[in-house]
Amino acid sequence: MEQLVRVKYCKDRPIAYISHLNLAQVFTRALRRANIPVVISGGFNPRFRISFGPPLPLGISSISEYLDIKLEEEIKVEELVERLNRVLPQGLKILLAKTIPSSADSLVKIIDRASYVITLKIKEKLLDSAAKNQENELKELEQETEKNNKIFLNLEEITVEKQTKNGIKKVDIRPSILDIKVQKFKSSILKLSLEIRIGQQGNLNPRYVIKAWISNFANNFDIIRICRNGLYVKNEEVI
Repeated sequence: MEQLVRVKYCKDRPIAYISHLNLAQVFTRALRRANIPVVISGGFNPRFRISFGPPLPLGISSISEYLDIKLEEEIKVEELVERLNRVLPQGLKILLAKTIPSSADSLVKIIDRASYVITLKIKEKLLDSAAKNQENELKELEQETEKNNKIFLNLEEITVEKQTKNGIKKVDIRPSILDIKVQKFKSSILKLSLEIRIGQQGNLNPRYVIKAWISNFANNFDIIRICRNGLYVKNEEVI
């Protein structure tokens, strides 16, 4: 009897730098090595019946990615997780697995929101070398950041330039931005939480949001890391 399993996995360095297409190949090879009985499609180009959630932009890590796997026969999800984790390369790890109804909608169809943690670094030229002065400057910068963040979220339009097949196109990304919050401000490191719309209405790259946010602060920050930490269906985690 066939079984449909929804898998949650993390994707981190060095695997964060491979494309979505290559990621599918990595999982296909891993499923073969683990001897998982995956259903294979018919036709001239047979493929494993696996389907992914919204693609993760290149170079961005994640602790919350999803994959559906159609199996020829039922196996325990714990066994599937163990067997796959034995053969997956560094940077990929299965976190959870759950059997779902075979009639379930695809991940791309149901996922409508994504959350990210953005790590930024304050440019050194902004800070005084003296420890006492630096501490005062950081407090002032934190207050200014909170204030400017509210101003940014109140903007009616945020236009960015996106590279498309037909050249550079100006796009208003404001409708896709749900929320930005200052999560942590310590030393010269700032962490933001970002929530954006995703899925059938489009897959906005969070870099466009953060670059626009930084430009609103006179480019006083450098991007250190972007990590997707949640994918949601109607405000609930996929698994």
